[in-house]
Amino acid sequence: MNFAIEVRGLTKTFVSGWLTRRKKEALTDVNLSVPEGVFWGLLGPNGAGKTTLLSIISNLLIPEQGEVRVLGKDLRKNATEICSRINLSSGHANFLWSLNVRENLEYYAMLYGLSGKKRRQRVEDLVDLFELSEFAKVRFDELSTGTKQKLSLAKSLVNDPALLLLDEPTVGLDPDVAHRIREAIQRLHREKGTTILMTTHNMKEAETLCDRIAFIKDGTIKALGKPKELKNELRLGDTIVIVFSGPLHAESLQGLKGIYDALQTSDSSCRILVDDLHERLPQILDFLIGEKVFIHDLRIEESDLEDVFMAFAR
Repeated sequence: MNFAIEVRGLTKTFVSGWLTRRKKEALTDVNLSVPEGVFWGLLGPNGAGKTTLLSIISNLLIPEQGEVRVLGKDLRKNATEICSRINLSSGHANFLWSLNVRENLEYYAMLYGLSGKKRRQRVEDLVDLFELSEFAKVRFDELSTGTKQKLSLAKSLVNDPALLLLDEPTVGLDPDVAHRIREAIQRLHREKGTTILMTTHNMKEAETLCDRIAFIKDGTIKALGKPKELKNELRLGDTIVIVFSGPLHAESLQGLKGIYDALQTSDSSCRILVDDLHERLPQILDFLIGEKVFIHDLRIEESDLEDVFMAFAR
């Protein structure tokens, strides 16, 4: 398997203060391997080290310890080559305020070595892709927050990167703008197979977009896996609430595969915690029918990535 990102033993400490020096260890012995072509989410509370890790991978910060390999090469030894093949978009877009949208894109395209007709065509393609035509001649400081974020994403694609780093790409945006940006990111990953590492506080966004999740807290990776795997690891599962009549005791469900817990809340209702709703519901219904239990009502409470986030953040 080829990896777009390989991080081993990464440690980064920030020092502040003048008379009294204060140290804050932002990352501690971080290890992370992101395969090529995967959409990976990096989740964690504020101050967990997400942006610091992205900044190191993008060569904006230098760690005290550890090894970073990007696109198969050592980042310290091959920084210029690697940086020409990656790009970064921040949810807190900050561009040259006096340049308009097209001028900003032209500027960054030149920084990545595009020239002449190729550069102009790339800029026009990005203006069209992110629906920026009507703002092409508007200065950056006059743009709305949503349009600034579209520009940030457009800029991150000027070099057609093999690795795209996204730091909260939809933070603070209206739902409709955020939805369109998510669609553009998803389309990029689907059509070009671009490797993406994204930080976000939007759990629905992460669950929709990401193939894998890394959860970081206090500068350390606490868990890795698919959202479903993380839910199973924490035994969060999904809850099935059944209102019934007939000879049922919740304890009799405990022997079924994938049942974490079954609690009878009254003579006519029970709550069943399962590892996977879609796999376990048919077998539960078959069991109840076999026991001649009549179901009056059935309600589903699915756990999601937000439950995982809350569990790890505690």
